Amino acid sequence: MDAISAAAITSLLINYGRHLAGVASEVVDEGVRQGLRALWEKVRDRFSSDPQASGALDRLAEQPGNQRRQAAVEDHLDEVLSADADFAASLSELVERMKATGRHDIQVRDSGAVAIGGNVSIKGTRQVAGRDITISAPGK
Repeated sequence: MDAISAAAITSLLINYGRHLAGVASEVVDEGVRQGLRALWEKVRDRFSSDPQASGALDRLAEQPGNQRRQAAVEDHLDEVLSADADFAASLSELVERMKATGRHDIQVRDSGAVAIGGNVSIKGTRQVAGRDITISAPGK
């Protein structure tokens, strides 16, 4: 199993932070919600011995769309993942288990930036807008 990056973990934490802040209307799959919660708890437990890291995660929960808050958590995660291979492996394992649960959908009702990891499918009944989109035929 490949080690997971701090950016990838932060993206998942942002999604759960949006859920905590009431911005994500629902996490579609219960297994995904449980996986995101387990990931959040594991990171929170690891950060508990560092007041700055713990505070950064608390502030992310309050304002998950704030890029400075996101960057602060990612920076702390990067340091921890670099220093603790066992912790990095445990987070990678959690993410792999979440992938195995099936769907990875989170519905977001928000304006502004939204961080989503993995493959993204945008659907709408009328208009759907996105930023920095590349559209190509399948297989190209």
